[in-house]
Amino acid sequence: MNKKITITPYGGLGEIGMNCMLIESQKSAILIDCGLMFSDLDHFGVEFVVPNFAHLLKKKDKIKAIFCTHGHEDHIGALAFAIKAGIRAPVYASPFTSLMVRERFRDSGILGVVEINVLGAGSVLEVGEFKITTASVNHSIIDSFALMIDTPIGKIIHTGDFKLDPSPFVGDVLDWDFFKKAGDEGVLLLMSDSTNVEREHAGLQDDAIANRMEELFHKAKGMILISMFSSNVGRMANIFKIAQKMGKKIALTGRSMEQNVRLAHEHGAIEMNGSHVISIDDIDQYDRNKLIIMSTGCQGEPRSALSRIARVEHARIKLAPEDTVILSSSQIPGNEMSIGHLINELFKSGADILYDAIEDVHTSGHATRPELKKMLEMVKPKFFIPIHGEYRHLIHHAELACETGVKREDIMVAQNGDVIEMTKDDMQVVEEVTELRMLLENREGTEITKTLLKERRRLAELGVVFCMMTREKDSGRILSKPEIITRGLVNESLEPWLLDEAHKVVEAELGRYRRDLKLGVIDSELGENIRIELRRFFDRNLGKKPTVVPVILDV
Repeated sequence: MNKKITITPYGGLGEIGMNCMLIESQKSAILIDCGLMFSDLDHFGVEFVVPNFAHLLKKKDKIKAIFCTHGHEDHIGALAFAIKAGIRAPVYASPFTSLMVRERFRDSGILGVVEINVLGAGSVLEVGEFKITTASVNHSIIDSFALMIDTPIGKIIHTGDFKLDPSPFVGDVLDWDFFKKAGDEGVLLLMSDSTNVEREHAGLQDDAIANRMEELFHKAKGMILISMFSSNVGRMANIFKIAQKMGKKIALTGRSMEQNVRLAHEHGAIEMNGSHVISIDDIDQYDRNKLIIMSTGCQGEPRSALSRIARVEHARIKLAPEDTVILSSSQIPGNEMSIGHLINELFKSGADILYDAIEDVHTSGHATRPELKKMLEMVKPKFFIPIHGEYRHLIHHAELACETGVKREDIMVAQNGDVIEMTKDDMQVVEEVTELRMLLENREGTEITKTLLKERRRLAELGVVFCMMTREKDSGRILSKPEIITRGLVNESLEPWLLDEAHKVVEAELGRYRRDLKLGVIDSELGENIRIELRRFFDRNLGKKPTVVPVILDV
């Protein structure tokens, strides 16, 4: 009997975010990452999208470990939900990633439910039928790992998110020797980050951004407001160093910014002198040209600190014409409109607004096409599966693998839910997992089902009508005139006429009800009849059927 392993991606293939992958042998399994995706249905109350753990729970006794490649939300953000769902495998992560996981578990009230184990670069760990070796890679967050997984059929390398940067401001460089040695020894399968495969040129190095940032800070005349991903510890450390050098004060706004600066200081990545870090409540006590504000919200999130500043709604921070605003981040696909709106609102302040389209204030944490090619050439895999990217990214990365010598028949462009069975000689999709995601409305993990989402869509698109009245419980006699309230239905100018006509519809139905009542018949379907007639009325007059909620209070 040929030995085989099974690979099942639950997220991250064909989309940006929610990275999660299960690798199984006959007797054991490991989970690589468990991330979330921020929802584009925020206007319907959906905040997060996480993997549906139903399929994973069937294998929970087989899962021996969860490995976190790094600390970004799209790789660790759903871990707490997985533990709450019933998966009890120990977690393995780098020093900084483990601090972030610990913090999320504490916030969720599950700290101590499973072990959080710290691994350094170059660690070797045997888990069931697998031997896992970690290797340092560059990314936009410190302590990022690639994983080499020795399986019963051969070596698998999972790159995690990476780039090739010989001069990161903080953290280790990519371990070139690790990948070259693995390639020389023979790698059965490479699974590699595809996010930036469309970019033809290598990204800027971190030290170049750090130097440019210092130049911009020296040119700034007023307050400096810089927004970035709160996990970009290297950039934060850069800002702290510049502030110390220039004698400026730093204030933080945004919960995740405050939390991650504290964790980075605990880790040792940020040197923090208490005298130059001030509370956001105290910024009015200092000259504007002595202030640096570090803020969350670079993706235009509506409730973020930066969006509130742009809308002039922040309690403490108001921009002035001589201020400088720097957005040190790239655009996550899908956020282009919200970021564009944010930048436009910031410009209205009269401040100098700098972002990556016009100034070198950010470099991506993901390898571009020539860097991805270099990885393929170093590792020389027999099989290749592109991961971490939208579908077009996976296709482009597959084509790149062909250019480096991987046979086309040995490349698989897989999608979320594909159950890939692999031997030393072959790989194929043998099954498909459906219902891959859950929609959540808060960090407590409250699920928004398809039915509930459908109802919310309907309310948002068609509006809602309440028809309320009181009735004598025993006799069935109507005690009050019906009151009709509409929300989200028509503009204010049309509402008086519409309500008058709607009252006529309800009174007509009540007239029929009263006639039946005189005959000794209490119509138990009064509420349903009113609902149907009002929906028909609104459909005739507005061309749509809103949600109608009759409320008959028996007293």
